[in-house]
Amino acid sequence: MTNDGVQLSFQDAGDSSPDPSSPAPLLVETPSTPPPAPPPLPATAAAAASGIQWTAGKVFWTLGVFILAGLAEIGGGWLVWQTIRNKKPWYYMVCGAIVLVAYGFIPTLQPEGASFARVYAVYGGVFIVMSYSWGWVVDGDRPDTGDWVGSAIALAGVALAWFWPRG
Repeated sequence: MTNDGVQLSFQDAGDSSPDPSSPAPLLVETPSTPPPAPPPLPATAAAAASGIQWTAGKVFWTLGVFILAGLAEIGGGWLVWQTIRNKKPWYYMVCGAIVLVAYGFIPTLQPEGASFARVYAVYGGVFIVMSYSWGWVVDGDRPDTGDWVGSAIALAGVALAWFWPRG
C-alpha cells in the first residue's frame, strides 16, 4: 500500500503458467477503500425534482402567492407608468419601485418543490389574466373576446404545468 491509500497488486495478463513466453504480470492500482458516495442533493433540489406534494391547503396557498405577486408587479408597474406616461407626481414612481422590489421576494413564498423556472412560467399565465383584470377594474379598459380566449388558453396551459404529477 502506498502513502496515498492506493494498494498496488499484480495482475497476470495471461495464464499462470511459468512459460517464459507468457506476458509479464501487470502492475494495477486499486483503491484500498471504495470511492466516496456523491453528496446528497440539497433539500430544495430534491424537492424540486419530485415536485410539490399537493394538498388543498397548498393549492390555495400557491394561488394566493400568485395573486399577491400579480398585485405587486402590476401595481408597482402601474404606479411607474402613471408617473412616466400620465405625468403623475414623482412619488408614484418611488412607491412603484418599492412595490416592484417587494414583488421580487414574493415568489420565494411558493412551497418546497416549486422550481424557479416553473414558478415564473406559471406566474406568466396568471399575470396575463390579472393584467387584463387590472386594466378593466382600474383603468376601465374592458378586455375583448380575443383577450378572454387568450387568457383562458394561458390559464389552461399553466394549470397543466403547475399541477402535473411529478416524481
